[in-house]
Amino acid sequence: MFSDEENDSIWLFDVLDIIGANDEFRKTCQRVHMIEEILLTFQIPASTYICGSSWEGSFTPGYEHDKDVIRCDETVTVIEDISKATGIYKFFFLAITEEDTPVGYFKLQLVLEDTLITHETVKNYPNLLQFGRKHNFVFDRNGKQVLCDFPIVNSLGILFRSKNKPNLTTENRGIDLVNCYRCKTWPKNAKEWLTRRRCYGWPTKNSIQEMKSFGFFVIRKGHSSSKEKDLEWRMSFSLQERKLMLSLTDVQHKCYIVLKMFNRNIIKLNDVTSYHWKTCLFYMIEENDKNIWKKQLLFYCVKLCIKQMLEWVTCGFCPNYFIPGDNLFDGKLNNNLRIKAANELENMLNMGFNCFVHVKSNDICDHVESRKSPERSQQLRSKSKGHYKIYLKYLNIDIFSSLFEAFNYNILQHYYNESNENTAIFIKFLWDTLDHIKRVSTVTEHTEEETRSALSILVPHIVTCLASNISAMTIQHPNPQVRDFLLFGSFTLFMQAGLLGRLKFISVLYALQLHEDCEWFLDELDEEYIKIVPAFCFCRFTTEDRNMTTINMYNTSNSDVVTCICFLPSELIITPHAMKYEMFRHVGISLQENVRANKFNRWHYMAVVDCNTFFFSLKCLIKMKFGKVTEAYNAKKNLMTLVTKSKNVKHVDVGYNLIAFCFCSPPAMLQLLTRSWLYLTRSWEQMTCSKFSSSLCACELKRTQYQFNAAKLHALVLLYNTWFARKPPVMNFCFNCLVMTNRKLQTCNMCQIATYCSAQCQSDNWKIHKDVCKIVSRYQ
Repeated sequence: MFSDEENDSIWLFDVLDIIGANDEFRKTCQRVHMIEEILLTFQIPASTYICGSSWEGSFTPGYEHDKDVIRCDETVTVIEDISKATGIYKFFFLAITEEDTPVGYFKLQLVLEDTLITHETVKNYPNLLQFGRKHNFVFDRNGKQVLCDFPIVNSLGILFRSKNKPNLTTENRGIDLVNCYRCKTWPKNAKEWLTRRRCYGWPTKNSIQEMKSFGFFVIRKGHSSSKEKDLEWRMSFSLQERKLMLSLTDVQHKCYIVLKMFNRNIIKLNDVTSYHWKTCLFYMIEENDKNIWKKQLLFYCVKLCIKQMLEWVTCGFCPNYFIPGDNLFDGKLNNNLRIKAANELENMLNMGFNCFVHVKSNDICDHVESRKSPERSQQLRSKSKGHYKIYLKYLNIDIFSSLFEAFNYNILQHYYNESNENTAIFIKFLWDTLDHIKRVSTVTEHTEEETRSALSILVPHIVTCLASNISAMTIQHPNPQVRDFLLFGSFTLFMQAGLLGRLKFISVLYALQLHEDCEWFLDELDEEYIKIVPAFCFCRFTTEDRNMTTINMYNTSNSDVVTCICFLPSELIITPHAMKYEMFRHVGISLQENVRANKFNRWHYMAVVDCNTFFFSLKCLIKMKFGKVTEAYNAKKNLMTLVTKSKNVKHVDVGYNLIAFCFCSPPAMLQLLTRSWLYLTRSWEQMTCSKFSSSLCACELKRTQYQFNAAKLHALVLLYNTWFARKPPVMNFCFNCLVMTNRKLQTCNMCQIATYCSAQCQSDNWKIHKDVCKIVSRYQ
């Protein structure tokens, strides 16, 4: 028989499982963030680690979980013992401490050619003073030249860093980015942790030795009460903490979840953080028998941690787990806050299990109150399971976000810019990247299997881009044998990339005028599947795009999600005519160079379209070429339905432009000008500033969004065809107010082409029309 407290613990354990605080969810989170961490290495030219994120805690509806990302510059060497670095490094930083340096902190003194740089020795390096000013070196009160900050270049304007704060927070991305250096030896003042007497064998000796090999990070953060806090750096054991968190049992993990819930819902003090509770949990696991970490003793373990925290709060000292002399409460808890926190902790202990009625996170309080009502309890459990499934989808969406950011911005755009529009060089970049992915062993201390599994999700996108550019480069090769050989090689690459690759391959066939082959491949694709397959767009940022992507992906496996099709300028020759207009939609827009180079803006200089709309527009055009009017009509109808009614289209403006292009293509040509003009107008309406989210941080870019629309080019072509075509359109339109009508309108006496619904319209339009009228009149 279990006691009341043990029954309460078992009930709590089960509820935590339902809301997502379980091993399955934790392993999913770990996998997601492992993939994100490896993909981040393509975005940041340094070792990158996700050291703290939602996999440590439970999913809580309504609360955001930031990722704590550490970017470590491994090219900079930090040494504690100068004798071990003599003659090895040309320059490095020596971690130095003085009598009044707080425990766990130090300064970084520059060492050049084994010489400690001071006021005296700097004279031997005449260029160092100018170099130092550029790279944040200063002389401290003892005349030593020390590093005071990172040489951070923030050209995008999306990172924000407060004084004496280590993290750079990215707007609307939920990432706290911390720059750091790394010392690969174990710190002197943490040697006690290696040899600490551990009666219960946690962590194990093998784990201790592995964590010792991690060394420690050097974070730009001074002690809050230090006179030289702007020159100080802090030790960080983030990799060790991650290792320990991954080693927790299910009960230990749930204990941490409960402590975080109490901290957020009951204690409510910013100065008592989840990091303090994590430290408390580590000490409790180390100092207690492993047999207490059982399902029926969960609440006993929670109370054990609360009692320890109460003791620390009362005396105002929370010892760092690795360096017990470092007080984690320093500069945080003043007397008033300490008394308030102690009172809350005492009240929690006195209330016992009843304190859960104050926990609103994950509806815990409702679960507690419904224990006596099986029907109400079942309803809450169903609701919690629903929230849990939804959040699992959010986690998987994070993978796609990281994937597309790594590919779109840090592979595709970066390499294309680096190649300076030389297709051969660009192809080599892509080929080398594929080769790197195949040969790479490990990234950021992950296993080889983990690394290759994560990087493999990049391969289909790189392969598609590679095959497209090879095709575009060779399609006009004078030697037919070489051309056919390379195109066949491209075909094998296209077929590895799923729907995206097949549609790109059909574009190549279309450019080669192999229309029968185009029709065969189009008919082989499942158009019903293409209609519903969720589209994920990472080209531009609109609020609706983000929301609808999430909704569309709830009931779809990750492998079925597709991204947009992109045509680079280097692929112009294999780009269908309608998409060529999209590639030049930037024409007529003047942007400053820094705005044009913004990574959120670069997609404007390529042609981008959704897979589903692209498929149906191609099918419509191909069927029309073979005179299959019914099939062409059905394809056009599907295209119109997708763009006008479906939420599964991200580039709606492009969809409308494709509809307009289909309407004004042979044999209809100008007879359907009315419909074409209608859809071009709708396309233009899609690009209003209000539709774009605040993540577009460049104001000038946001103001000009609506101008990046190929509708203006389609409209110019329509007007040109109207003026110079021998067959007039079925409908007449006023050149001033653009009103469509089937009645006869008055015509310009000079050019005999421009039409107006009234004399007033003709008068209003004359300032614009007169110059064009003279040109047109010459060709009558």
